[in-house]
Parts: sequence; structure tokens; C-alpha cells
Amino acid sequence: RGFEINTSRTEVHCKVFEDNSGAIEIARYHKFRPRTKFLNNKLFHFRSYVAKGWISIHPIGTHDQPADILTKPLNEPDFKRHRKMMNGW
Repeated sequence: RGFEINTSRTEVHCKVFEDNSGAIEIARYHKFRPRTKFLNNKLFHFRSYVAKGWISIHPIGTHDQPADILTKPLNEPDFKRHRKMMNGW
């Protein structure tokens, strides 16, 4: 009676591209650092997803980081290059 419902869960894998080697180290390794103590609560879940393999962290060169378009003023050539990388135009 009725219809069958698929109850399987979709697995998602997220790739994070980071140009800061310190941020990569903080995300990958569970070391206590006094200067990052305030981040530990927020990083707990992120680190657990990295440990489970749901999130992978990949280094990217500073000049190739498309997120820069959202976080800092760029000169016109860099802006256009990042816009093309993100939007395709």
C-alpha cells in the first residue's frame, strides 16, 4: 500500500582550500595552543569532520585563492581573474 520511500542518507564530502599554513595546521592537528584557546570550541566540530573524512583540507597558493574576492580589495586584473574562476565570466 502506498509507495516506497528511499531512506538512504546522502554522503557529502567538502573540500576546503586554504592559503594559510597556520590555519591548515590548526584544523588538522589537535594540539593545544594558548593563542588559539578561544577557537577550540568552534573548531571542535570542524576538526571532527576532518577526522571523519567528511572535510578535506587542500593548500592553495595565495594568488589562486578565489575567496579573496570576498574578503579584501583587489586590483582590477585580480578581481576579474577571481570572478572568472568563481562565475565563469
